[in-house]
Amino acid sequence: MSIVLSLTGQLDLAERLSRTEARDWLARAAVWFEGIGDAVLDAHVVRDGDERPVLLVALHPAAPAAEVRLGASGRLRVSAPTGVPGPGYHIHLCDLFRQMADEFEFEWVADDCADPTNYFHSRDRGACERAFLRWLAEVCATRPKSIGLPTNHGFTYYAEVLTPLGPRTHTWATEVAANPEKGRDFFAWWSPDLDPMFYRGRALVRMWLDFFWRPPLSEAEGELADQIANDLASSFKLDPAAELPWAEWLELLTAIAGDEDGYCVTPNDEGLSIELWKHMGPLPAPGAKDRIGYRRFAVRVPLDGGWSVEVPGELARERNDDRTWTAWDRTRTVWFHPLRFTKPGGEPPTAAETAEVGRKSLPEGEPLPGFDRDGLRGEAVFGPVEEDGRTLWRLSGVTGAPGQLAVCNVYIENEADRDWAVRTWHSLRPGP
Repeated sequence: MSIVLSLTGQLDLAERLSRTEARDWLARAAVWFEGIGDAVLDAHVVRDGDERPVLLVALHPAAPAAEVRLGASGRLRVSAPTGVPGPGYHIHLCDLFRQMADEFEFEWVADDCADPTNYFHSRDRGACERAFLRWLAEVCATRPKSIGLPTNHGFTYYAEVLTPLGPRTHTWATEVAANPEKGRDFFAWWSPDLDPMFYRGRALVRMWLDFFWRPPLSEAEGELADQIANDLASSFKLDPAAELPWAEWLELLTAIAGDEDGYCVTPNDEGLSIELWKHMGPLPAPGAKDRIGYRRFAVRVPLDGGWSVEVPGELARERNDDRTWTAWDRTRTVWFHPLRFTKPGGEPPTAAETAEVGRKSLPEGEPLPGFDRDGLRGEAVFGPVEEDGRTLWRLSGVTGAPGQLAVCNVYIENEADRDWAVRTWHSLRPGP
């Protein structure tokens, strides 16, 4: 059983809405959500695959954004997976959408609203909490490798069970399956109140899943760092005795202080830094497994065309409209683009044939040893290249698979990173 809140409401309309009018209404709702308080991280309107407007409301990093859609007849539909963050999130979201109905003067259609916990109809918090514990117990009984993470998360951090609040063991999962009450600490948002534990839990999830453990390289990364810092500071102010990730919090503030491009707005608070030093014990050793953050380790990233590649977790990443994918930090860049081929008769070429097509497009450079394994064929060259007035080293590689080709360029500032560049190119894989 998954826990998904599904609500249906009806606006009182004199005439049908155009798509532009629906988008404008959702945009006004986005502004309302943005101003409702600390719980809402982001609210904005996007277009779905059919060019219809959708309002996305994000409250917690452990859950996808709630989707709000408005049809031409005034039918309002909400879909929000709530199982992973916890009953506090579910209850808070239910109450938030009731507030929305009051603010925008419409009614939820009770018979068309589905809540697996029944909280939206009954307001029974205890029953809601028990439903979440039963859900977790059912998942734990399947002996999962991860709980609450996307299937393609790609984290290579080794542990028996990965969760949004850190690694667990099979023993823990077995105990929760037998006694669901032992799973309460899985949930980052247990109480619906915006209390110290709410802010602590939201910060910890983002530190485990999202933070890059270096100064930000974009506005989005700067906003992420600021939000984590704000949540930790809010938890500390509400309860100075709370147990917080002191060493990682100081590391976060150090990354913010190293922001040379002005992406962060969190001020430098020397008093807070001193307070953190008072609380923290010995600094963890680099590479220690007890440090918070899955992205301290390599991540296998899904790419277009069904390919994937393994890169350091701290690299920033983006996709362009032309299906080009890039990952980078201040000294390294990985660039990827997929291509597909068919022969004149329509059949797919072999891996060797696609690799041969790719080899002909490689620039000048020192040929690197190719490979022929697992149904893949690879060719690459390595050498210096001028970029923006500076000399970099570039690995230009292609990896052929039946009917498709992966083109991969790896740029490095230090020639000593050559072996890393080769490993990155070798890590390209098609398929799941």
